[in-house]
Amino acid sequence: MKKEKQSRKGKKIYRVLIGLIELMLVLLMVAGLAGVYIYKSGEMALRASAETKAPEVVSDVIGEQRLRAAYEQNTQKTLMWQDDWIVYEDTVYEYKDNCLNFLLMGIDRSGELSKDTDLSDWSAGQADAIFLVSLDTDEKKISVIGIPRNAMVNLEIYNQEEECIDTIYNQICLQYGYAGGGELGLEKMKDSVSDLLMGLPIHGACAVSYDAIGVITDMLGGIEVMIPEDMTAYRGDYTAGSIVTLNGKNVVEYLRYRDNSELGSPTTRLTRQKEFMKAAIGDAVQAVKKNPAVVKEMYQAVLRYMNTDITLDKAVYLAAQSLDYSIADNSFYQLTGEDKRVDFEQPQKSEDFYDDFYLDKEYLTETLVRVFYREVVVDMPE
Repeated sequence: MKKEKQSRKGKKIYRVLIGLIELMLVLLMVAGLAGVYIYKSGEMALRASAETKAPEVVSDVIGEQRLRAAYEQNTQKTLMWQDDWIVYEDTVYEYKDNCLNFLLMGIDRSGELSKDTDLSDWSAGQADAIFLVSLDTDEKKISVIGIPRNAMVNLEIYNQEEECIDTIYNQICLQYGYAGGGELGLEKMKDSVSDLLMGLPIHGACAVSYDAIGVITDMLGGIEVMIPEDMTAYRGDYTAGSIVTLNGKNVVEYLRYRDNSELGSPTTRLTRQKEFMKAAIGDAVQAVKKNPAVVKEMYQAVLRYMNTDITLDKAVYLAAQSLDYSIADNSFYQLTGEDKRVDFEQPQKSEDFYDDFYLDKEYLTETLVRVFYREVVVDMPE
């Protein structure tokens, strides 16, 4: 009888264990299916969040006419000439419509960053740092374009009813505040950057306050950078070419510092920010490869300092994608142009002035072609 009870007890434990294992398998299957669903829905949501049309890069009309005519005469051609092809520097290109483009912004304020639009006094902050990050899903590479905060563009100003009440020509950094931050601020910054980049589609945006940058820097164990210009006026040991390790305590001041009395100081600061982005992205990709869970940890750590339209399903897709992507030193671009001084009408000091930046259109076109277009191999007659 005792052996029978032990046998029944053993069978009961066995059934419980089998049940637990089956339950775990079911949960794993559900989790796996949920992960696949979130991944795929994230991909679909990102691609649906912006049009796939190419930016309005102006083709070399004379070169296109010559190449098109020569191509049409070629009886051995294997492709039909496409109307959306462009000619740049005597080469045919087509738009890479599988790129996913994201706007990253550092807002000039500390503490939590509100996700609500507030147009009561246009004090949501300015976009002190502006970067366009592009993921080429075909070639599995990342490109980053640094956009001068003082680049001159058309801006929309909104009232408390979120109605556009005026359009002015001013520095692009102001658009976030003029749209009240929050959802509208993100949307209008995407519109402004897209217009500046000739209509390039932008699939998502993320704005962070100063505190987020410090948190991420510390979570990556500090970020090592080379100082691109002389900064001894800021710190005696910050000479050009020296190597420093930034942490949560000094990274914000390092990225924000500029000499307001010097024309062009926002541009030199952007160069410094670009070098920081290069190092930070490289460190982050390596961290994700070692521990994919770090994405969730970082996301949660900076959530209150962040305003973004990149939802969970999109983040899951991007995190999974980043594991296979590469980023090279020549994948970082900084838009060039000319700084122009505009004195204040009623300056507090005699040296007070605005530093307005006017983009070099030729370099802008070159950058767009390099990042967002691929060369088309066209069979031409010998």
